Amino acid sequence: MKQFLGGIIIVNIFERCLALVMLIILSPVLLLIAIIVRLDSKGEILFKQKRVGKNSKIFYIYKFRTMSDNAQRSIPSNELMSKHVTKMGKYLRKSSLDELPQLINIIKGEMSFIGYRPVIPEETDLILLRKKYKIDEHLPGLTGWAQINGRDSIDTYEKIELEKYYYQNKNILFNIKITLMTIYKVITRECVYY
Repeated sequence: MKQFLGGIIIVNIFERCLALVMLIILSPVLLLIAIIVRLDSKGEILFKQKRVGKNSKIFYIYKFRTMSDNAQRSIPSNELMSKHVTKMGKYLRKSSLDELPQLINIIKGEMSFIGYRPVIPEETDLILLRKKYKIDEHLPGLTGWAQINGRDSIDTYEKIELEKYYYQNKNILFNIKITLMTIYKVITRECVYY
């Protein structure tokens, strides 16, 4: 048990350090995106939203703002009306560049690189199922097995099955596979509807 907990702590520290290094390396890109977001539409550059994370606790997720300043903020991505998304926002969402500020969440220990995607508190069905199957005992991720196998095109129960499969089969090679598939999905923009 001590070895298991020790392993989790080491992985968590490694991920936080890696996220910090990535944040530093990507800082010119992040600055450029921030300037474009500011010039594209009125409102804050970073978007902060309540999400449900480990042990169903609420935390604030960070993204580049992709919606107009007066848009409703408590709707799931798959229900998002495209009329609320800004011109730059459409590109950021399709390329997933809007997710880069979540490196801050990883540094803070609120997220991991790979896991289930954290949802808004209003998505109660998914939250309850994650609690039932102990999925929420883990940190949510920047990407995950369900994310690359349907993202916004699959329903709640399909997501749960994919998330259960991931945690039952989690290992380094599986994580590498998810990472590579994520890069491929981002480049090809599969399963993104905006």
